[in-house]
Amino acid sequence: MSLETVISISILGLLSYFIWRLNNPRRTPKNRGSVTKNNINRKPLLPSRQDDQEHSLEGITNVATKLEFELPEEFLEFELLFAEELTAEQQHTAKNITESFRKPHPLLLPLIQGGFEPSELFDLIKTDAEMTAKILNAVNSPLFSLRQPITNINHAIIFLGITQVKNIATQLAVQQDSHLTDKAQNAAYKKLWTASYLASAFGLILATEMNVENSAELSTHCLLSYLGDLAILSYRPAMADVYLKNYGLFERTKVFQHVIGVNSAVLGKRLAQQWQLPQSIEKGIAYSLLPLANNTADIAISSEELQQVSLCYIACRLADLVAFGGLRNISEYKELSFEVMGKVEFYYTQDIIKMARLDKINTLITDINFRKKINKVIEQAY
Repeated sequence: MSLETVISISILGLLSYFIWRLNNPRRTPKNRGSVTKNNINRKPLLPSRQDDQEHSLEGITNVATKLEFELPEEFLEFELLFAEELTAEQQHTAKNITESFRKPHPLLLPLIQGGFEPSELFDLIKTDAEMTAKILNAVNSPLFSLRQPITNINHAIIFLGITQVKNIATQLAVQQDSHLTDKAQNAAYKKLWTASYLASAFGLILATEMNVENSAELSTHCLLSYLGDLAILSYRPAMADVYLKNYGLFERTKVFQHVIGVNSAVLGKRLAQQWQLPQSIEKGIAYSLLPLANNTADIAISSEELQQVSLCYIACRLADLVAFGGLRNISEYKELSFEVMGKVEFYYTQDIIKMARLDKINTLITDINFRKKINKVIEQAY
């Protein structure tokens, strides 16, 4: 039996064990306050300014839920790993994974660094004939459901918009020369492609509706939040099942930290540094998992950065529901919370919304026009 086979069997065995543990809840907290009771002397995750801290503390105090929920014990005890906390062994693992990941297309950096007029984006893309062909192939795929074929980049920009074409080019630049021979790995790769595209589209809609400055950058941030996942899938093909069997973000992150020793945000940040991406993108990726856990680390993050991270997290979790969970219509959800969504990934979402002062989202999620925009994007994925 080959070494690769032994490794694959071992990983699959560990995956099965973790999912069994996750599906056997042991604790039933009556409210979110009970979850943080043991951490009362540790500093909670809050924006760095004093006025924001006071506002956030008040918000957390008022979100105690009246219902009872069964949660996996592993979720209540979960500690999210950050890049600054890595041991020497974990740093070595992260280095091996990111350095083995293929280098991006040379167009990636100019695509991310600047805002573009349509003519400028066209001039940049047309310098690479292969990239042009890949973009046209992507926009003519069933994912976009266009009524007539797109034959050049100018037409693509007119029909899809400059931000969407830019994000498609960015996605292709990150994932260039991906030759996957393993069927499961290739299928998982396609799901990640769909998830990252949907996240960027949802992020753009959210940012526009919330009147967030530089919505295009937020959309790109959402797209690149899956960078670490791509690195993991490339490094360990046996991890494909994590994406193919509808594991949630918590399940995936828990498995990654136990089996590999690091999570997708740690790897994504390292790749952003390695590729010299803008610092705002690097920091956004580094904290992309922050809203998942009630982490009590003292993290220096401004109110604006917390808003960006929170909006991107919401966009990515909605994308997960579609790409991995098969969601067809967002209208069935009235609120982004664990109570309504039934997913632990949304357990702290209302807390984060209050911290980041994004309360408008709770109104937006029930708005008919907003739902139509989101559902239109979802329709394109099927």
